[in-house]
Amino acid sequence: MDTLENQGTVTDIKDNVIAYQGELMLTGWSDTSTRGRTVTFQVPEDEPEHPFKSFVLRQGKRSGTRFMAVLVQVNDDESIGHQEEHPSQQAARLCKNPRFWHWASEHTFDTVASEDSARYFILSLCKISSRSELDNNQQARKVFDYQIVQPFKTYISTVEAQL
Repeated sequence: MDTLENQGTVTDIKDNVIAYQGELMLTGWSDTSTRGRTVTFQVPEDEPEHPFKSFVLRQGKRSGTRFMAVLVQVNDDESIGHQEEHPSQQAARLCKNPRFWHWASEHTFDTVASEDSARYFILSLCKISSRSELDNNQQARKVFDYQIVQPFKTYISTVEAQL
C-alpha cells in the first residue's frame, strides 16, 4: 500500500514504513533543562487501541522510537491555519536561504555567502544591532519590509517565472 487511507490510524505503507495519519490536539509544551523541548498531543479516543501503544518509550538512558513529523494547524472550519511570523523570525529564515544570499550580494558591495554575512547585511541595512529589534523598531521594520522583503519576493517571483 503506497498511500495512507485510514485517518487516525497507524498504517503500513511501502517498504514497511509505519506512518500515523490523523488529527492531534496540542495539550502542552515545555522547555526544561532536564527533559529538553517537549510537546504533548492528545490523539482521538474513538480508536479501539492507542495508535502508539506498540512503540518504545524513552526511559532513562534508553532511547525511544524516533518519528519524522509534519504538522499543519487546522482551524475550526477545517481550513489550514496560519501563525503570524515575527519580522525577526522572518529575518532569521532569510539568513539561512542561499537564494537570499545571492540576491543580497547583488545589492551590496560585499559578498553575501553565508548565514552570518546575510545577518550582517540585514543589520547594516536596517541600522540595528540585533534581528530581534525588527519586532519593536518601526523604522527598522519599514526598511526591512520595503528594502529587503518586498524586493526579494519580487526577485523570487521573477526567477520562478523564468523556470
